[in-house]
Amino acid sequence: MPAQLLEAFSYFTVILNRLLAYLDRGVHYASGYLLYYCFHGLKPQTHTRPCRTQDGRVYSPSVVVTGASEGIGLAIALHLSSKGYTVFATAKDDAGLAEIKTAIANLPPSPPSTDGAIHPAIMDVLSADSISHCVSHIESVLGGDPDRPLVGVVNNAGYCMISPMELTPDSEVRRIFELDFWAYISVVRAFLPLVKRSHGRFLNVGSYGGFVNPPMWVPYCALKAAVEGMTRSWRLEMMPFGVGRL
Repeated sequence: MPAQLLEAFSYFTVILNRLLAYLDRGVHYASGYLLYYCFHGLKPQTHTRPCRTQDGRVYSPSVVVTGASEGIGLAIALHLSSKGYTVFATAKDDAGLAEIKTAIANLPPSPPSTDGAIHPAIMDVLSADSISHCVSHIESVLGGDPDRPLVGVVNNAGYCMISPMELTPDSEVRRIFELDFWAYISVVRAFLPLVKRSHGRFLNVGSYGGFVNPPMWVPYCALKAAVEGMTRSWRLEMMPFGVGRL
């Protein structure tokens, strides 16, 4: 009998935990919209997509993609370009820049004015000076062009570490947090004034590791959970200014 009661109590706590999670999500979004209505005079977030205006101009809004020298970042940059966006594909060094240029050179030919331009740029997300220099470079390239506002930043740079926590040095744990968490914050802060101006969006690349926690992934799961919490909370702060997530 005690074993059956213990099992029933266990099921009850699981169900209660799930209900509280849904309640937390509901409160999260309700508070965000309440915050927006408190600042009703500010502009709402808008969806800005490439198009051709009535007077024939090509409207190609700009997006920054970090860690775009390979993998997911490169795929995102090429996809956005194929949809007509002007893309600033960043890499941390000249070697990464060369990989982006090679990928661009290998693209199949496309009809004129269907693809947006891809601008390779160096940005080491672990260096405040490099981030600041990249922001200035992008501002100078755009030159205040109303047809190419910066409407999005994709925080993608990072890496995955799989290792037994007991054998993982503290320095490696700090390193992955610096790249996959603190760098996200630095990039958002640096580009926030430009994105606010266009009521654009930020995309912080997360992972199922923030919700599902397999063994050997302790640092990665911890930081992705931190990214999820940071993104959800910061989103509420930016909603009144029309800034959101992709």
